[in-house]
Amino acid sequence: MKCITVPLNDMHDLFEAPQSDPFSSTWLDRAGLEYIAQLLKTSRLPRELKVTLQLPATPAYSVTQVKEAVSRYAQTKIDEARREMLSLRWQAVKALQTGLLVLGLALFGAAGVEGLESLPETLRSLISESLVIAGWVSMWHPAELFLYAWWTPWRQIHIYQHIQQMDLEFAVAAPAIA
Repeated sequence: MKCITVPLNDMHDLFEAPQSDPFSSTWLDRAGLEYIAQLLKTSRLPRELKVTLQLPATPAYSVTQVKEAVSRYAQTKIDEARREMLSLRWQAVKALQTGLLVLGLALFGAAGVEGLESLPETLRSLISESLVIAGWVSMWHPAELFLYAWWTPWRQIHIYQHIQQMDLEFAVAAPAIA
């Protein structure tokens, strides 16, 4: 079980980035849930996750209320990531259409150049091979979209699903002595 403690000045800091105060001993530079997501990004997702929200006073909300709010927030992030994956698929299909057209034209052009007897053999070969290479280069972007671009939103979906399932508890921090 992975345990994470998130120091918050206010329960709203869980969802919104707090006012920057680098002099505070509990300073976070991002919202508490974004902090948790960032920690989960750095390694394999744990089977179980326990998060302790460390607050300066007893919170006005119950654990159940906060868990429901966290679940709604995480679901919004999951939905955003799913829309991003759909967008990437659409981009990949469009890029593939363009790439295949360019590849086809390049191969056709290369074959045409090979048949030009008026050009020296070396020049025909150079132009022909250049067209073939250019055609294959046009396929790099679609390949990248189909193979790799979806990893980030896919990972985001799994991280926020873990956040939805996490065990949550509150801890009231002792006031700092000035």
